[in-house]
Amino acid sequence: MGIFGALTTAVTGLRAQSFALERISDNIANSQTTGYKRADASFADFVPDSPSRQQALGVVNAFSRPTNTIQGDIANSEVTTHIAVNGDGYFIISDQTDTIDGLPVFSGEDLYTRRGDFEFDQNGYLVNAAGYFLKGLPIDPVTGNPSGSSPSVIRVSNDFLPAGATTEVDYRANLADFPLTASANSSIPGSELIDPNDFTADPTVGGTGTVQANESSLFIDQSIAGGAITAFDQAGASVNIQLRWAKTDGPITQSTHTGAAVGNAADLAAGMGGTYNDGTNTSDTLTLTAGGTPYSFTIGTGGGEVNTLTDLVNAINGTATLNGIVQASNVGGALSLTALDYAESFTVGGDGDTVTGLGLTANTYAPGASTADTWNLFYLADSNATGTSTAWQNIGQDYTFAANGQLSPAITSTTISALTVNGVNLGDITLDHGSNGITQFADPNGVAKVTDINQDGFAAGELIGIDVSEEGRVVASYTNGRAVDLAEITLASFNGDGGLAKTDGGAFRATPNSGAPIVGALGSVVGSALEGSNTDIADEFTKLIVTQQAYAANTRIISTADEMVTEALNMIR
Repeated sequence: MGIFGALTTAVTGLRAQSFALERISDNIANSQTTGYKRADASFADFVPDSPSRQQALGVVNAFSRPTNTIQGDIANSEVTTHIAVNGDGYFIISDQTDTIDGLPVFSGEDLYTRRGDFEFDQNGYLVNAAGYFLKGLPIDPVTGNPSGSSPSVIRVSNDFLPAGATTEVDYRANLADFPLTASANSSIPGSELIDPNDFTADPTVGGTGTVQANESSLFIDQSIAGGAITAFDQAGASVNIQLRWAKTDGPITQSTHTGAAVGNAADLAAGMGGTYNDGTNTSDTLTLTAGGTPYSFTIGTGGGEVNTLTDLVNAINGTATLNGIVQASNVGGALSLTALDYAESFTVGGDGDTVTGLGLTANTYAPGASTADTWNLFYLADSNATGTSTAWQNIGQDYTFAANGQLSPAITSTTISALTVNGVNLGDITLDHGSNGITQFADPNGVAKVTDINQDGFAAGELIGIDVSEEGRVVASYTNGRAVDLAEITLASFNGDGGLAKTDGGAFRATPNSGAPIVGALGSVVGSALEGSNTDIADEFTKLIVTQQAYAANTRIISTADEMVTEALNMIR
């Protein structure tokens, strides 16, 4: 082919370098384009069949080599809906083909892109700067898992989030094994316990389970605070639930003491199960036994038996409160003695100061024989209750602890039926304690310490923001503090990334060479970030210099071939 073959080859070289220059120009022009993937030029020679010793010259062709698998730099963005793909994968997008009633109509074909500068339009769609709409899987609000397997265009509504009624409260606490109530005295066994005899009706599980309003201060005096929480009814109205613990130390048993009328201190002692000793002109001693413990009182100062009620009361009052255990009160018509958690009343009758009728008439409440500790939990049913109306309500569950401070039997949850606070019925509320969530361990502060108290209800809320989570989910935030997952951004991958066909705006179309899309790429979605162009300006300028030199070299061949042809033509002159 000779000189003309050299000219032809040089011309294909010029075309190839021009093609490379186009690629370089395109890459440099898009060096700041979000998600842009540069295209490099690749060259190949074409040689016709010919004997090896007479190899014919060939020509060069240029091809575009995509770099879809090469990631650009990821930079932070202040826009919360901007997203980037870290690793393998493409966002699945849809193109708008028409508009009906102000809403876009989408193409049935899925496109793919790495351009993640998505923002909301006026209709609540996530649209990137090239005009493509983001697709994902909707989240099931009940299970919190993606619903379905076919991505759809993501659209966020500005509607209020409906209120959710409280159905469950996570509640965990430690109850001090010796609560420091107002009546607690470490030297007196049982002094920290709630005394049912102080109330009109037994507030424990075995009794009515209620506390009257006029007895609330006494109840609080003998109880330990157990926390408060704001719950919500079906309409989203907030209701404050106040909880309070009371230690009852096992089953409360009731017995009745009766005895014949007594006429002197000796008869009184006998009726109390104690003894009366006649002194020898110095002093007389009255011994009363309560709870198995004897308590002695010196009677008189000059000897002789005590035959009058006044002498007996003065003798008892003269010992003050007897170490806080036994005290006398209501002198004049009745004598009341309190020992430990026993309350015993005696009706006083007679002629003047002479004790002619002294009988035991009141019931006595005493702790049961069980060594286990029992607590009850109450809630304030009516904060506005007065008089004999019910203020506090027992939830109806005994919490019994073994010696190791653990519940026995174990209680992981309990349900309060028709829980009503200040006339608002919240329905059935479950207290979820989890495993070993309620304990009774020693605490020097003597108070119940709540370690976890949360509820699942909420008021209605207005949309205030949209974010993309680390899990690649579109999350809506509302004024009621709730964050709701709306959709999961789905990534697609291809076996042959280089076979994707480029379209406008940094989008790609699947082709037979790329293979079908595989939903569920290994890459991850990064919120508040953008992937930049993978073009390297320095590298492109280096290629530009090489391309320019190669182009100039091809022109030199053409010039030389022209001169040679001219010389050949001049030979015939």
